[in-house]
Amino acid sequence: MAAPLSSRPEDRSGAVLTVDLAALAENWRLLKSRANPACDVGAVVKADAYGLGLEPVARTLSAAGCATFYVAHLDEGLALRGILGNSTARIVVMHGPNPGTERDFAANRLIPVLNTPGQIKSWRGFAQTNDVLMESLVHVDTGMNRLGLTSAEFAALMADPDGFVGLTPLALMSHLACAEVPTHPLNAQQRERFASMLSTFRLKFADAKGSLANSSGLFLDQAYHYDLARPGVALYGVNPTPEAKNPMIPVVRLQAKIVQVRRVDAASPVGYGATFRAPDGAKLATVSMGYADGLLRSWGSSGYAFVDDLRVAVAGRVSMDLTTFDVSAVPESALGPGAVIDIIGTRQTVDDLAKAAGTIGYEILTALGGRYHRRYLPAPAQK
Repeated sequence: MAAPLSSRPEDRSGAVLTVDLAALAENWRLLKSRANPACDVGAVVKADAYGLGLEPVARTLSAAGCATFYVAHLDEGLALRGILGNSTARIVVMHGPNPGTERDFAANRLIPVLNTPGQIKSWRGFAQTNDVLMESLVHVDTGMNRLGLTSAEFAALMADPDGFVGLTPLALMSHLACAEVPTHPLNAQQRERFASMLSTFRLKFADAKGSLANSSGLFLDQAYHYDLARPGVALYGVNPTPEAKNPMIPVVRLQAKIVQVRRVDAASPVGYGATFRAPDGAKLATVSMGYADGLLRSWGSSGYAFVDDLRVAVAGRVSMDLTTFDVSAVPESALGPGAVIDIIGTRQTVDDLAKAAGTIGYEILTALGGRYHRRYLPAPAQK
């Protein structure tokens, strides 16, 4: 049995991840203000709320007024129902029910997205056998070729008198493939296909809603918004309009603690593979953070961070638990005990870090490791 600890969690960690819950709530309000007034703007909180913590994120958004939440897997839905309790919040599970899980959906008031004829058949059989009258979403593919009924599958089910019998569809949904590029021709093609399928669907289910817009979709014309919007990454500060200035408020700050500072006595290599050679007299700072914490190895060749206002480059490869920076231009006074290097902050956003690593903000957020000390700045109390 370990002895009682006298140190604080933030002192024991190698890096500190700060999540601004007030900014998160304001981002949701901003997205809601963009949607048509009749549109229910929910929140996608899958993958542990994009790596930022399901419980604090969900509680904050619920307090801000969000009434519909979207997750990927059943276990995520169960965890979220445990957090939100007996609230009236809708929880939508986008991957739908695996065989044998239907009863868990019904018992926990989780709304399945039905993506395939097989899922529809299984859910239909469960609903009829158990006399369950429960909402679901039907997913149609309009051009992404990922999840959802094909045009032929949708047409066959619509033509079959028993195709959707026993279902209580809340909405027909589809997913935009290129919404972050407003001029991409696939956007209009998908909207037209969706409008046609929704019109057909409403011949059987007159009250069915439509759901098409993701984060970037909310920055397209309101014709894309329909009745249920599903913003995700924009809530967490990532730019949903990469061809324009980011309209969202930053939510994340990531600071890595400096473990050691050293002078290089003679020109010599740094790190695994000797891919970087430090010049004579260079000053190097190593932080206790690496790819095990979600700092991608691809960032090592072109990455940078900041000490106060000074930009410092990654020196060599990112290793599992450590990353080294060239801090030759940083004064000694900024590198003393307790000094940190800002990996994500006001000077380098999530999108900036992603660009340097050759990836997207989604991957940066969802890769954030579990070893950080997580600090949550509280959202203001609701009036």
